[in-house]
Amino acid sequence: MHDPIHELYESHAYPPMSHPLADPAVSAVAAQLGGLQTPHPARARILEIGCCSGHNLIPLALRWPESECIGIDLAETSIREAHRSAAAAGASNVQFHTADLRNFIADDGPFDFIIAHGFFSWVPDEVKAALLVFCRKNLSPAGIATVSFNLECGWAARLPVIQKVRAIQQARGGDIISALEILRFVTESDSPEIAIIDDMLAKGPAILAFDDFGPVNDPWPLDRFAQAALKAGLRWLGESDPAENIPSTLSDEMVETLAEIVKDPLAFQMAADAAAERTFRSGILCRDDAPLEDPIPLGMMLGFSVRMGKEPPESGALEIWRAIASFAPACVPLEEVLAILPEWDPRDMAGKVYEGITTGWILPRIEPYEYASQPGDFPKLNAFRLHCARKKLPLVDAWHKPCLFPERHFEILERMDGNRSCRELAAFSHSHCPELAFQPWLQHLAWRGMFA
Repeated sequence: MHDPIHELYESHAYPPMSHPLADPAVSAVAAQLGGLQTPHPARARILEIGCCSGHNLIPLALRWPESECIGIDLAETSIREAHRSAAAAGASNVQFHTADLRNFIADDGPFDFIIAHGFFSWVPDEVKAALLVFCRKNLSPAGIATVSFNLECGWAARLPVIQKVRAIQQARGGDIISALEILRFVTESDSPEIAIIDDMLAKGPAILAFDDFGPVNDPWPLDRFAQAALKAGLRWLGESDPAENIPSTLSDEMVETLAEIVKDPLAFQMAADAAAERTFRSGILCRDDAPLEDPIPLGMMLGFSVRMGKEPPESGALEIWRAIASFAPACVPLEEVLAILPEWDPRDMAGKVYEGITTGWILPRIEPYEYASQPGDFPKLNAFRLHCARKKLPLVDAWHKPCLFPERHFEILERMDGNRSCRELAAFSHSHCPELAFQPWLQHLAWRGMFA
């Protein structure tokens, strides 16, 4: 039977990348803010559906060696590559299987974290329904599923551009990029479609073939997604990034105006999505019988670890933000921040922390994370990053963000195996990439936690 999705993923490799929005260290915080005390990901069973070549899952397995990680994907070529990458990284607690979600059986019990990033909107409706049913059946009692999907309100302006590009291709032939360039040339300079075309061109052909121009691209409104989840026995807890429950691009004035007009919580979320022309959500789902707490216990809030986000807009929060920033780039237990702010009452602090997490000037994690912010005399990438450098793949930093480099920079990175000094690496950089400011670049890598 002809399956264009399977054929695409077998014939073309989806660009390897990690997904910060699906990081259990952050989504576990989002779940707890929704009232659910999740298992700790360091000792959890973690499943990724649509894992491709394992670029998202392997760093999680390395971070938490006592966890059990499993990835499944339809594409045999991607799974073979995932096996090779896991072996190169020395990740013994991760398994990869070529499997159809609809036929996959989890033999060893339920999962505490299920990740389905970039999956839901790109499969037929029967697979969407199967995903939600699978999550309900295979989540542990306090487990969560992170499921991302495209939003109808934000894609309303993008779908006509896709149709025009396909029409150009049908009439003239050529690839997606060529058709986009033609469309840009004939589009009026003041048309709002120009920004959409430029965004698509910036994505590049490798991603566009799977995302915007995939065989299926089916944006849904939030209420349809929430209702489908409810029908499957799942409950919506909120965004996996707590700062994005209300789109961060909306002004405070717009949020206040919407809150006055729209009283129903779900309708308010949808109105905010529409006002921000939001294109994407990454939601947290739990079982409908999950043990939720309300209100959130104060001790739980003070148990988070935090690092600095964007500077807060109001002066009352600056003292806390600066205290957190003093630990940068580390993410430290909130108790350590309290220790240098003894005049703050814990309850007042908890309120400000909640405000900071939900507006983005505090970045939370379920656990602390500290590392040397200097590269050392002999910079050394861990085995997975070194493997990625040699294959010219994005390197995943300490915060699970992918970082792609120009090709010649990879030649420097693959030499960071701990056997070459900073001076030797600087000399190589000067001869091969004279335009690169090596020392600031090296410091930036260290600041992002790239070195073992």
